[in-house]
Parts: sequence; C-alpha cells; structure tokens
Amino acid sequence: MAQKVGFIGLGDIGLPMAKRVVGGGYEVTVCGHVRRAPIEEMKSLGAKEVANPKEVALASEVTIVMVQTDQQAEEVIFGPDGLLKGVKGGNGILLMGTYAPAFCKKVAEAAKAKKVQVLDAPVVGARMGAEKGTLGISVGGNKDALEKYRAVLETMGRITYCGDIGMGQIVKLVNNICATVNAWVLAEALNWGIRNGATEEMLIEHIKIGSGNSFSAQNWQWLKSMWTDPPPPTYYVGAKDLGHVLDIGVELRQPTPLTALCCELCKGPPPKILQGPTK
Repeated sequence: MAQKVGFIGLGDIGLPMAKRVVGGGYEVTVCGHVRRAPIEEMKSLGAKEVANPKEVALASEVTIVMVQTDQQAEEVIFGPDGLLKGVKGGNGILLMGTYAPAFCKKVAEAAKAKKVQVLDAPVVGARMGAEKGTLGISVGGNKDALEKYRAVLETMGRITYCGDIGMGQIVKLVNNICATVNAWVLAEALNWGIRNGATEEMLIEHIKIGSGNSFSAQNWQWLKSMWTDPPPPTYYVGAKDLGHVLDIGVELRQPTPLTALCCELCKGPPPKILQGPTK
C-alpha cells in the first residue's frame, strides 16, 4: 500500500481532497502553480513542497493529478519537468480531474514504458463532498492497480469500478450531463414559478420533497454561489466537460441535443434567479 502521495492541483475541489489525504496519515508532497495560499495551507498540515511535478513524482509512490483541463494535465505529465520525467517503475498516477478518455489512454500508454500504473478516477460531489470525504470516484484501469491505491482513494470518497482506462471519465461525464442540464432546468423552473407569484424559498423546499428533486435543489445555496456575476472560473469548467461529451457523441453519431444547448449556455453568463414576483 502506497504511503507517499503526490498531489498536483489544489483548486476548489483539489485542496479539500488533498487535506483528506494528509489527514489520513499519508506523506503528501505538493508543488505550486499560481496561488500560494493552498500550498501554505497544505504545508501547515504537514505536506512537503517541491519545485515541480517531476520532483513530486520523485518523492511519491503515487501521484494524484487534479488540475482542471487536458492542456494543464498535458504540461504536468509530459512537460519538461513533468511527472513522467520523475516517476519510478512500480509507482502510479491517478488522473482525478475530468479529462477526455482518449487523453487518459495516452497517459497510460506512455507510462507503460516506465512500468507505471495509471488509473482515471474523476470525482463527483463538488466541494462539499470533497470536504466531507464523500465524493463519488469512478475508476477506470487495471483492477490490481485499483486495489493497490484503494486506501488512498477511500480517504476521499466511495469508489465505483467502471472498467478499462477511460471508462471512469465516461461515467463521470454521464453524471455531468445530468448535473448541468438539471441545474439549468431548475433555474428555468424557479423563474417561471416566481413570475407566477411563488417565492424562491418555498419552491426549493417543495422541489426537495417532490419528483423534481435533484442534487442542484438539495444544494441550492452552493449552486447559486456558482452563479455570481462575474462567475468564478470553476463555472466555465462545465462547458469544458460537456465539450468532451459532444466530441465523443460526434464520433459515435449519438445525438446529445440537450447537452449541446447547455454547453452553449455555460459559455455565457450564468442564469439569474428573479428576486420576486413580477407578474
């Protein structure tokens, strides 16, 4: 069982995930990118800071990659000071951000030459789940590798084994289709109800006990915080994730019209909820 864990990507969800890992008694190594505050917080909890991903890999038995985009992950893994320059045979890489399945397969193929195991293990459950250690983790890759790193993953949430490398991402993207479409539908429904004289608070409480219930309704205040003006960078990640869905849909000739609409909506301003009846 791995005891030395690298963690790259201390963002809105990555930081509380990393805190769960260090809280689980693992030796955690991190490296900075832009913001210093998450690095300093991790150091205060006992993590060690090094200069770059290569040095993270040199210090770790398994390294978690939780950066936002495929392009960022490409640099972290394949760059001049990337993970593959430092990772050792018998060690592992856990791709826990949301990336294209084809990218995960590319990483696994490149790592195979160094006898390094790769799992794609993206998460669902948002920041609240990361803080509580209740994330859903959909894992693709070798089952033996999963067992090797199961204990580390279970400090962050509950595992669903999905199949070969890349299938973890497919399952995560299915969740994101539902989550994003549900969020936009909820905003539309609330505004319709408010225009007809209902209040936002009453509608949300009733939806939570009705057939219209969803993660979005149950976590309404958090969702609204994502719809500020201007929205945080994490809001636009939804368009990136749905873009992966649409690209795969084109390859498979599988129509995804609602996903396409929400992808376009996510590229613009977030929905606004009416402040009171205007009828």
